[in-house]
Parts: sequence; C-alpha cells; structure tokens
Amino acid sequence: MKLFDLNLMGTTLFDDFISNDVVTDNGIGQLGWQFTTIGNASTLAYQTAHSNGVLRITTAATADGDGTALHLFPDGIVLKPGFAVAARIRYPVELASMNFRVGLDDSVTATRPTVGVTVESDAGVLSCHTDSADHGDESVAVADIGSLTSGNTAVVAQWLDVLMIGSGRANAQGGPDAVDFFIDGVHAATVPCHIDDDEEVEPKFAVWQDSGGADAVAIEIDYFGLFLPRN
Repeated sequence: MKLFDLNLMGTTLFDDFISNDVVTDNGIGQLGWQFTTIGNASTLAYQTAHSNGVLRITTAATADGDGTALHLFPDGIVLKPGFAVAARIRYPVELASMNFRVGLDDSVTATRPTVGVTVESDAGVLSCHTDSADHGDESVAVADIGSLTSGNTAVVAQWLDVLMIGSGRANAQGGPDAVDFFIDGVHAATVPCHIDDDEEVEPKFAVWQDSGGADAVAIEIDYFGLFLPRN
C-alpha cells in the first residue's frame, strides 16, 4: 500500500517543510502548523543545503522541559480504522537529553497524552503508544530493528522513518482495534488500541529537553504525512 495514493478514499495531508528560511510565528511549513512553547522558547529554522525541506527545532538551554509542540487542527480529528501517519526525524548532533513524540494526540506539553497514537523517543530510545482517556493505554518498547543501536535507539545524524497504520477492524468503541508501527521500514510492534471514535486528537510533533538546562539540543523533521479514511 502506498500511503499517499489514497486521496480519493479519504483525506491526505503532507508537509515537506519547504518554506521561508526564518520562523518567527505560527504558520510553519506548507500546512501552516501552529506551535506552542513548552517552558522556555525554542529556536525553529529551516535548514539549507538539503534536496528536500528540513525543519530544525533547537531547545532553550534554560530548564528541564524546555521545548516546542507543533500542531494542526486542534482537537479536530477522531480516529477510525484504517488511518495512517508517517514522519521522518533525526537527531542531528546528539541523543543525550533530547526527547520527541510524533503522531496524533491531545497534548501540547512534555506530559504523555491522555488520547493518542504516537512514537516517543527518550534520548533516542523508542517506544510505541496508544492512549485512551476512557478505556486505557497500551505501549510496546521498540526492539530488534537492525538500523538502530541495540535494536531500539536512534543513531545520531541518521534519518528515522516512522509509520503508524490503524487496522481495518473496529474496537468496541468504534476506533481501530490495533495499530501497527514500523521503524525504518521494519515492523516494530502491533499495539492494541482502545480509543473511542469520539476521542479527539490532532497532528503533533513535540520536542523537549531534560538536560537540567545545561544544553540546547536539537531535533530535525524532514516530513509529516497523514491519511484519514472517509467516514
């Protein structure tokens, strides 16, 4: 299945972050992402000398938790079976103290979402999550991915391709009954999903540091894509 050949069957969004070379306010990328500061303000900048668009987020070096959440269409999406999310991310300089969460969720802080389908990185160590406010959370630690250090940890300066696909079957609440997670093209986990078909999420890319304010640390995002089947 090619994720972005499905326009007639649903809604497809894609952002390659080809845009102006200075980020000063909301309206980021081709889709016009909003951002919410977590703690002290980060620096956001489009990177040059790339064949495709790349957005770098560098946190403040002030306190634990400093970061930024990029988001679209706040609380505007409910998840039905058959959705898909794809993103490409890397740690350009170092893994230590830098964390990210990518996917669909309801949080604009470093705190785990109450509702969402996400891949999370804690200083490069990856995990897969589904969260429901009403019916419980599930998670699986990534393991045995050959492109990752020790099978579970991102590699500095190496792009990390993430794909999440909701199954075509509905759970008892009308959402997908499971989500398949792929890392660098390899199946990483099938995570049960208990999300209601009325629990609201939004496209999200959140980053934050936990260096104690000792470092300003960075994450880069190459693209973000989303497919939502028609109701």
